[in-house]
Amino acid sequence: MSTTLDQPTIKQRASAATAQLRQALGLDDLKLLSAAVAEAAASEATKNSEFFARIRRIYEELANLRVHQPSRRRVSTQPRSQLVPLPGNEGTRFDPFAPLDPYLLLRLYGPHQLRTALSAYSYAGLRKAVTAVQTHYPGTKPRDGRKTESLINYVVERLAPGY
Repeated sequence: MSTTLDQPTIKQRASAATAQLRQALGLDDLKLLSAAVAEAAASEATKNSEFFARIRRIYEELANLRVHQPSRRRVSTQPRSQLVPLPGNEGTRFDPFAPLDPYLLLRLYGPHQLRTALSAYSYAGLRKAVTAVQTHYPGTKPRDGRKTESLINYVVERLAPGY
């Protein structure tokens, strides 16, 4: 008995097909290969009805997979804790739509809540926070700039060591 969990994802199928084609053709530049395949397929599909029908069949199969595969989005298992501003910040105005200022978050919430405050921001916002911190700590960088947690760790290590 096969379930949708046993089937490869759309991304896995695309990766496998691309790897197979790259190996068969002996090509290594993925961007060039993608463009060449798209152009060749467009040309062939207008001339060859069997090829056209095969593309439509595979497309429908992949569209059906998308509907039946569960979402792989990460959902935080940690409950959102309520941030409590430090005493003395009663008059401070905080604009949640303004660019992320890690120094303002530190002043508002203190070192013990900085990590929690940062975790509410997107990867793009955290990249801006890292850039702001790097102006005060030149030559430093996060361990892995591709991971959100690494960006948060970097900011916290610089602004609130020990937390």
